Amino acid sequence: MTIQAKTFENGARNTESTVVELNRVITQAEELLKTLGEEGGAAVEAVRQRVARTVGQAKVRLADASTRVRGAATTAARATDTYVHDNPWRSVAYGAAAGAAIALIATLLLRRE
Repeated sequence: MTIQAKTFENGARNTESTVVELNRVITQAEELLKTLGEEGGAAVEAVRQRVARTVGQAKVRLADASTRVRGAATTAARATDTYVHDNPWRSVAYGAAAGAAIALIATLLLRRE
């Protein structure tokens, strides 16, 4: 379960960074289109069409990546729910251990000050 979760987390992080990057590219391309909108000429029109096509493709990829991120979060929630239902006492023990570790760290930090 742990190996799958780590792989899953890394995949979700990669998808999230892709979404951020695509948003940045789309924003820059739309700004370029606005700038080119006031210019004329055949070369400018060719650039405008190419940028518009690229923005369209990026929006499709962004929608796909966003769907994968939402699906990944749903899958993680289902896996966690199933694990907790299958192993209730082990889940309680993990929660207690995490709480104890946080309390220990907080105590150590407060004593230093």
